[in-house]
Amino acid sequence: MAFGFVSIPLDEARAGLDLDAHFADRTTLDDIVVAAPRPSLLVVRYSGNHAVSAGDLDMDGLVTASVAGVVVDGDLELFGAILNRRAEAQPAFLWVRGSLHCRALVLRRMDVVVDRNLTAGLVVANGEECHLAIGGDVHADRMIVDDGAVASVGGRVAAKGWNGSAAARVALRRSRWADEVRPELRKAFLGPDGALACTGGSLELVQALLDGRDILRPEP
Repeated sequence: MAFGFVSIPLDEARAGLDLDAHFADRTTLDDIVVAAPRPSLLVVRYSGNHAVSAGDLDMDGLVTASVAGVVVDGDLELFGAILNRRAEAQPAFLWVRGSLHCRALVLRRMDVVVDRNLTAGLVVANGEECHLAIGGDVHADRMIVDDGAVASVGGRVAAKGWNGSAAARVALRRSRWADEVRPELRKAFLGPDGALACTGGSLELVQALLDGRDILRPEP
């Protein structure tokens, strides 16, 4: 993480950062404690002000490194992507009490809460175990919510993309991957019935978007 973050033991962070109230309707903290190899050593990386950091933030490996999550009291400006792509790993959580600016935000089973606005090139919430809550507006090149993801946006959504999850309250048109992939690429990613055929479900599709590949039809 960038300079300016401090590590707070999780037991202290529960009260000091009001984490128990924050996660009162979810089991994220309990899941992290159970998954951690050394629960007593879990910490929360905390910034009491605006934070700026460079490089990608891979959330999949933080819990095994005894980091339960990241809390930023102000805005978080990340010159990179926030990535959670492994379905088998318990990711750390992220709570930004201001606005979040990043290159991409990709969630598979991660808990992300941004109290104010989110600005990113690509936003993907994909999987029924992921939770994405944006209190303000979303400004993105593309936002995709799919596969049962729990997501909500309190403000407006200024982005291309679609919502394919019945558990999401996001003002995007309804669609699914099968209807969005370019016809000439369907065999590479989809089966004859339109189901995802690639290994790891939509993971390869999301990676293609992160790589900047033009795999989707033009927006209607």
